[in-house]
Amino acid sequence: MINYTKQNHLFYRIVNGMIRLLLAGVVFLLFLHSIFSTSFVGRLFLEDGSEQERTLNIADSPLRHLVVFALLTAALLVGRKVWKVLGAGRAGQAGRQGRKVYGAGRGDMVFWGLTLLTVILAASYVGLTQLYPGSDPAKVYGIAMQWRQGDFSSFEEEAYLFCYPFQSGIVLFFYLLSFLFGEGNFVGIQLMYVVFLAVIYCLLVKLSGLFGVTAGEDTEGFEKKRVGLQIAVYLGLLAWVPLSFYVTYLYGILPGMALSLGAVYFAQRYLAVRRLRYMAAASVCMGLATVIKMNCLIYLIAIACFLVYDAISIFFFSEDRNWKEGAASLVFIVCMGLSVVFCTQVSNVAVERIAGQELPEGEVMLSWVVMGMQEAPLGPGGYNGYISNVFTDNHYDQELVTQASMQDLQAIIARMLEYPVDEGIPFLARKTAFQWNDPTFICLDRTRGRQSETQIPGWLKSVISGRGSVRLSILLNYMQTWILLGMLLYLILRWRRGNLYELMGAVIFLGGYLFHLFWESSASYTIPYFVLLIPYAVCGMAEWAAFLERLTDGLRGAEKSPLWTGWWKKPGKVLGVAAVIGFCLLVLAFTRTNLFNRTLALDDDRQGIDASEQFYQTGSWEKSY
Repeated sequence: MINYTKQNHLFYRIVNGMIRLLLAGVVFLLFLHSIFSTSFVGRLFLEDGSEQERTLNIADSPLRHLVVFALLTAALLVGRKVWKVLGAGRAGQAGRQGRKVYGAGRGDMVFWGLTLLTVILAASYVGLTQLYPGSDPAKVYGIAMQWRQGDFSSFEEEAYLFCYPFQSGIVLFFYLLSFLFGEGNFVGIQLMYVVFLAVIYCLLVKLSGLFGVTAGEDTEGFEKKRVGLQIAVYLGLLAWVPLSFYVTYLYGILPGMALSLGAVYFAQRYLAVRRLRYMAAASVCMGLATVIKMNCLIYLIAIACFLVYDAISIFFFSEDRNWKEGAASLVFIVCMGLSVVFCTQVSNVAVERIAGQELPEGEVMLSWVVMGMQEAPLGPGGYNGYISNVFTDNHYDQELVTQASMQDLQAIIARMLEYPVDEGIPFLARKTAFQWNDPTFICLDRTRGRQSETQIPGWLKSVISGRGSVRLSILLNYMQTWILLGMLLYLILRWRRGNLYELMGAVIFLGGYLFHLFWESSASYTIPYFVLLIPYAVCGMAEWAAFLERLTDGLRGAEKSPLWTGWWKKPGKVLGVAAVIGFCLLVLAFTRTNLFNRTLALDDDRQGIDASEQFYQTGSWEKSY
């Protein structure tokens, strides 16, 4: 099992520091986006009088965000005082061992109570809306129902699965579920998505137990540590509602994420206790996840990175050098890869047997990268038809499509490098805002306008598309800033006390950010990665409250606080403080530039678009919903 007393070598510090620096840089950029601007799906009026959906940006107030954060901090400090008083009362009634048993039992009860609440609330939402699938999910689900009727026209030339055969996995998933719930019973599948949502929350809460492990401890039983923190994480997940709206969005997002997080959890369990059964369970979860959604390979890559580090650490830096454990970590990677190949092959064979024909090769993946670096009607890097056009223009020849895509990509990169300030950096910044700066992560846009099998209550209609949606968007806007700032606080305050292995979820987020910086962009693609930040943000806020308590104790002279005892005599700390001050001054200077307005402080109102009226539903837009 892992013992972090042995994880203090130079290689560990380098890897840990590099990951945290990369994460801090990315999260800080998203934080600046969040406090200076807000993105949302609005509408543009074209010259021919038609309307077009477009991701718009409005200016935001950093001061308001910081005030809300200060109020949240004050509430946390009061909450900690109350928690300590209650804890002192319990301490007088039971010994230390009794408190542990009582706390663990109460924590389990609260955990399962919140899980039940998640299922009830999400299932109630499904029952009250009963929304038909829309956009891409409608195509995928519709094809599955066509299979039930013996219609396999989706494989014909230029049809959906002829172009996107990698979607056959999710189609097969819906096809098999239709035998359980009945043909055309999409509500039954949505209720299954409620279960996936609950599984996601449970796994994120369990994984947050690793934050209780500090240097010098092992991770066995990590999910039982810091019960209070885990309850706070669950409450944070319930409060941040965008992911829960996706229970009616019949795509691979929720099942793929649930299975991938299962692989992460079992990988962490393996690293903690070195039991082969966890290796097998993680491999199965990873294989099934990639069948449903190929992007889940990002999870596999992140897990593999930690397993490679684990093997190197054991081979070269461990005192006992248990070669079997190091080799087992490498075998773990091979098992996950083989599971992905095996599950994909089984899925493909099943589809070919059902359809009675071979799967086509489909479009070239490089085309998605090219499209992700182009402008699109909805936003930078969004779908604009390029992948279909280049596929058709080259007569479905993958070699010709690859050559054409490569030529187009080289031309795009050359132009961005030639004009980095005018085109390259602003494009990537606007694309980042398009994917990450909508506080709802387009959950409301993915819900609006869809037909329903029932009469949706007026209050729920308001939340989806009326005045309630404005209030929800504003609330989520502040929550988004809290999550990002909490993540930054986590990275800073647990820089030394935290352990490397607890960063696995954060590395998955980093992989998702880098992947979608160049791939086709959509906030619905990035939401599975953003939600991974919530446990870290909750931990960061807890660390922040504890830091402030220690700081106030030092100021009052109640004790010799290590924060104040001779810190100026330590060159490292002095340089660190100077670096932070210098960095803040550089950021402040950057906010006065025109490039800042074209990258971070995005505001379409400056372009003559009534973006603010659309977001707040005021003026001529007040009656349009």
